[in-house]
Amino acid sequence: MKKLLIINTLLLCSLLALFSENQKNPLEVKEYTLSNGLTVWLNEDTSQPKVIGSIIVKAGAKDSPNTGIAHYFEHIMFKGTDKIGTINFAEEKVYLDSISNKYDELAETSNDAKRLEIQKEINELSIKAAQFVIPNEFNRLISQYGGTGLNAGTSWDFTMYFNTFSPQYIKQWCEINSERLINPVFRMFQSELETVYEEKNMYADMLGSQAAEKIIEEFFKPHPYQYPIIGSTENLKNPKLSEMEEFFNTYYVAGNMGLVLSGHFKANELLPLLENTFGKIREGSVKTHEIEMPAPIKGKVDMKVKIPIPLVRANALLWRGVPSNHADEVALKLAMSILSNENKTGLLDKLTIDGKLMLSAGLSLSMNDAGAIALLAIPNIPFQTYRSAQKLVFDALDKVKNGDISDEMFQSLKLEHQRNYLLELESLDKRNQKIIEVFAKGLSWSDYLEQASKIETITKQDVIDVANKYLTNNYFDVKKKTGKYPSAKIEKPPFKAIEAANRDEESDYSKWLQTIESANFTPRFLNFEEEGNARSIDNNKLVLLYHTVNEMNDVFNLTMKFEIGSRELPTLQPLASYLNYIGTDKYSVEEFNKKLQELGSTLSFNASASQFTVSVSGFDNAFEETFELITHFLTNLEADKSKLKKVVKERKLEDKAIRKSSDELSKAMAEKVRYGDNSNYLTRLSAKEINNSTAQQLVLTLQRVLSTECHFHYSGTLTDTAVSDILSNYFPVNRVIIDSANPIYRDGLTYPNAKVFFFNDSKATQSIVQAYLSGPTQSSVHDMFLSKLFNTYFGSGMSSLMFQEIREFRSLAYRASSTMENPPLKLKDKSMRFNMLLSTQADKTTDALHALHSLLVDMPLSEKRLDAAKENLINQAQSAYPSFRDKTQRIAQYKQFGYTNDPNKQLVDKVTGMSLKDLESFYKQHIQGQTVVYIVIGDKKKIDMTQLQQIGEFEEMKLKDFLK
Repeated sequence: MKKLLIINTLLLCSLLALFSENQKNPLEVKEYTLSNGLTVWLNEDTSQPKVIGSIIVKAGAKDSPNTGIAHYFEHIMFKGTDKIGTINFAEEKVYLDSISNKYDELAETSNDAKRLEIQKEINELSIKAAQFVIPNEFNRLISQYGGTGLNAGTSWDFTMYFNTFSPQYIKQWCEINSERLINPVFRMFQSELETVYEEKNMYADMLGSQAAEKIIEEFFKPHPYQYPIIGSTENLKNPKLSEMEEFFNTYYVAGNMGLVLSGHFKANELLPLLENTFGKIREGSVKTHEIEMPAPIKGKVDMKVKIPIPLVRANALLWRGVPSNHADEVALKLAMSILSNENKTGLLDKLTIDGKLMLSAGLSLSMNDAGAIALLAIPNIPFQTYRSAQKLVFDALDKVKNGDISDEMFQSLKLEHQRNYLLELESLDKRNQKIIEVFAKGLSWSDYLEQASKIETITKQDVIDVANKYLTNNYFDVKKKTGKYPSAKIEKPPFKAIEAANRDEESDYSKWLQTIESANFTPRFLNFEEEGNARSIDNNKLVLLYHTVNEMNDVFNLTMKFEIGSRELPTLQPLASYLNYIGTDKYSVEEFNKKLQELGSTLSFNASASQFTVSVSGFDNAFEETFELITHFLTNLEADKSKLKKVVKERKLEDKAIRKSSDELSKAMAEKVRYGDNSNYLTRLSAKEINNSTAQQLVLTLQRVLSTECHFHYSGTLTDTAVSDILSNYFPVNRVIIDSANPIYRDGLTYPNAKVFFFNDSKATQSIVQAYLSGPTQSSVHDMFLSKLFNTYFGSGMSSLMFQEIREFRSLAYRASSTMENPPLKLKDKSMRFNMLLSTQADKTTDALHALHSLLVDMPLSEKRLDAAKENLINQAQSAYPSFRDKTQRIAQYKQFGYTNDPNKQLVDKVTGMSLKDLESFYKQHIQGQTVVYIVIGDKKKIDMTQLQQIGEFEEMKLKDFLK
């Protein structure tokens, strides 16, 4: 207890220091209001060579209940304005106005034949309007001026638009993004509406998504949170552009919006620019309107939802929670962590570890208007009843309400929450997300920082009080039953594809932007010698320590990467799970987790194909004690056969979920087609194989891991010498004697002829299509970067051919992308692999395949698109410099792959000089005319199987072909 008090005191001092007013403090957020009422939050941080720009509109799905209007903006705000994306807006507008009128007419029409006639008229008008459209110009401008990661998101409470960009282009970014909000144009809406249908289909196929919608609907009635963010199918079929315009005019006003910039800039120099750009946005505020709150829960409300996994039971208990920034929010979070927390010491965690339940967990969710508390219990397969499981959960709940927890545990949980506050603010990306969240919830930054400080003042009695106040006898009791909800019927429309004639044109606005001078800025790349030097421990060259100084706080991270993975040792995957349930010859698992928690530290395990990772986090003043404890755990495990059954049950549950997930089945099919019997889904241990293992075998597996080459990555306040001495004192360095086989790279299968592998999923709404092409041998850095450029041009990002031609113009898919798998640089005898992915409405499957095939057979060549691809790739490289915690792991991987300096710098140098002729040569030599294999999963009753079978040799697969 004394140790805990010391750690808590030091941590509180750390928090106060971090949150103090300090001009050089990267956690400081400066808040301003422009002359038009727009709120601006600026967070200066020069640790990485980038800026993250975000625009938040305090209007979400709750402000357009069940219509999907708020979500439409997430799509349509990328289509340009009256200046961006058009060669002649005056002429284009004539057709756009007619289209808007026709959509209003469509919404009022119920006769199917008449509706189809109107939709065809809209299609004809859209084709005529497209004569004036410069497609994708907004996205191209973002890339041209240093932008990456362009995206948007919609919640019930707000909508946000964001991307990362290079600091030298901050003037252009402000111009483009303020212009976007002044007079957006809802062009190409018919094709975008089809894309939204595809998105809804995708959500419908996600395992458990429809069940979640049913629960949310009943739980939040009559509040608008009850409706899905994307809207109902019926409303999606009847959009009104006039209502969208009204929504924009009402909510997209300066007083209802915020601009958040985080990164490499000087706030005091930025304000005049922001006033001249974002200050032009229309003034206005939004009148608050009454929203009916969720009805009080009276007694126990029984509910059943369908999830298509047989044999497995699942039970969710839900109570009313609190909205954001409620006086009880922090205490309630602490109460929930008594039930479930990172250290697995919670009362529900213990039920899982002890095998009394298959799984049990709890969470507290706070939104702007309401909150929810949820406890989840999955009874043991196959015989445990709901009654038995619920009794265990309510017994745990009663302990919280009665205060039946130790003072040590309570102080440890406060420590955990305080550590998490520090961690979620220390990196630029995480902090930016938190700033957006805080603003969107209507809080000030000081409100959020007060929450961090408030944790220390919360007493155990406060937690007992809130537990009794909210976790009452009034709750939802939701039980799972096996089944699937019917999917909404949306048929492929008989529309003509929109042909955009102005792909390579440039608007006058784009030409004007080129006259704006960019600031001077030098990109930053990793310096292997200064930032990635490693020292061996006890002169063992197989045990290396990478060290990074943490100047942000007193929290350390230690990542132990053992260079052996599940591809070489399949027992590593079950081992990573098994380690969560066992103790040592000195401590039970409960005692071990408790000691770790008292130190304010966490521990986790992960097995990838090539590495086994042990991740530790805590406070530097407890680093030595933490490492001693963890080393004791790793070297003194007490094998427990009973806990192995937990791992078996987890694998059984995972296998059932995979068999009901179209996405997972598609991945498993693709693994089989690409790698045959070396598929990850076939080489991993089955539940039966794990069950036939012994607990001692898993312990021996860990001993094998501990004897393999290991890299320690430490970031904290201790010196490298101090860390090295501690590692040497406790870790069995002398046992590490096995060199790593890394890097590893699987050889893909080759096929002599085009082939279609098909699996019939009769319950799927969408088809998932993957395509696979075995590429050339990668013999040089130039080959690798040229292949990356080709991939960016063809299928990576919003400006790519696949995205534009298949999704934007033809509305044949929601997901449309490609990836190029490149072997590590040093493996010069290995081949690249080119993979493509589409997800499409089932009756569009062959249309989407033919569209993809046409791009592969005769790829359009465009200087403009090449420029966009080069800009996109270079921007990614120039903004790739990692946060301080990730530097050494990135460098170690680069070295392992064969690089002697940062490949991002090499990429910039190489790609800058690549031409359209280089791209064409790569395409003609390695893509055009090469054998393509297609992998399709979908409902054969909705797919034109005759056409599908004509694409290539046809093979219908069975589950046993690609799953154990």
